[in-house]
Amino acid sequence: MTCVALVIVVAAVVVVVVVKVVVVVVVVVVVVAAAVVVIAAAVVIVMVVVVVVHSSRSGSSSSSNSRVVVHTQCSSRRISNSTSRHHECEIFSGREQEAEESAHNWKNCGKNPGHERFLSVQDFIDDYLPRLPSSQNCEVFKSKIDLTVRLRVHCTSYDRPDDDDFAEYRGTSKLRVGTGSVEEVFRKRRHNKRCFCDKCRGEAPRKQWEFVVMTAQHVVYNREEAKETKVDFFYDEDSCQGDGRMKTLWGVKVKRSIPDMDRCYMVCVTCDEDLGKRIEAARRCSDKLNLRYLPDLGLLPFREKNCDPILIISHPHGQPKKITVGERQNKCAWNRRVEYNTPTCPGSSGAVVFENDRRDLWSVSPVHSGSKTPIQHDKQDNKLGGCVTAQEQLNYGYDWYSFSQYWYKSFETI
Repeated sequence: MTCVALVIVVAAVVVVVVVKVVVVVVVVVVVVAAAVVVIAAAVVIVMVVVVVVHSSRSGSSSSSNSRVVVHTQCSSRRISNSTSRHHECEIFSGREQEAEESAHNWKNCGKNPGHERFLSVQDFIDDYLPRLPSSQNCEVFKSKIDLTVRLRVHCTSYDRPDDDDFAEYRGTSKLRVGTGSVEEVFRKRRHNKRCFCDKCRGEAPRKQWEFVVMTAQHVVYNREEAKETKVDFFYDEDSCQGDGRMKTLWGVKVKRSIPDMDRCYMVCVTCDEDLGKRIEAARRCSDKLNLRYLPDLGLLPFREKNCDPILIISHPHGQPKKITVGERQNKCAWNRRVEYNTPTCPGSSGAVVFENDRRDLWSVSPVHSGSKTPIQHDKQDNKLGGCVTAQEQLNYGYDWYSFSQYWYKSFETI
């Protein structure tokens, strides 16, 4: 009997211990799960607060700084605003041939006469890139140059609202020029659809590349305009047009747009293997630019102790690519409107605004949206002509968080 009683007591103790352990484990699991839920909720709340604060601040700044409101491509969702845009598209009159008018506008520019601070691609590569301490950074610069494209839009959609800057051109094929950059590259294998380019001549291509080009939405408004847009690659100097180095594709559609940030992602397609592989390689190499060495190269005429360099690659007046460098003017991290004195001209709209250091993990480079630089026509004692000093240039783009595309009204087109 004593042995039986002892066994019963031991068994009871073991059961009690096991039950207590199970209870403790369950409690720990519940506490951990609750903590995870609380943390996740806190993150979501922070995201919402960031977006709400950004929206309220950008809304207030729009009234004080005459900020433009960009419109969606759906006519039923037009956003109206009485303020006007200070866009920097180059509008061609059509009175001359395109090349002649572009050269004329470049020569007679009212904003930056002489274009003293506009570097050609070859000058930048020959005179400045070799002085950078890192060869990898040189390759990144070259990839950014290759990914920059000229956009020639031959259509203005009827869907643009009445207060749009291009409203008077609705329904016409009046040419305007802007800049864009290839942000995504997709390689597609053989499919049954026939291609009617000069290379395929109606045959189904073995390979096809899809390029997603980022630009400003006021440059390419919707799918109708995207289909009438020529995308020029490698237009780095005048001779590129005649010797075949410049490659031109037609836009296909608008993949998505973010009206609040004046941002549009349009698609173009090619089955040219050389072009596809070159852009694919450039995109793989396209890491973040390190701009902290630019002041040491003498590219910032007004260097401050803690300056934030801004670099822009664009097609001013529809000319070959030019590179300009300046500084950020507003330092507030919460201000999503990025202002800078980096020189720009009509034709620069949609160019990527490269900053040295993104402020957080989710922040994405802005695109150039416009300028509020006062243009002076009296060029006496005025080195730059278009403004009293280079520092008085006031150009801007809109910053945004990548996760905000789920909170903002992004529109996707098939």
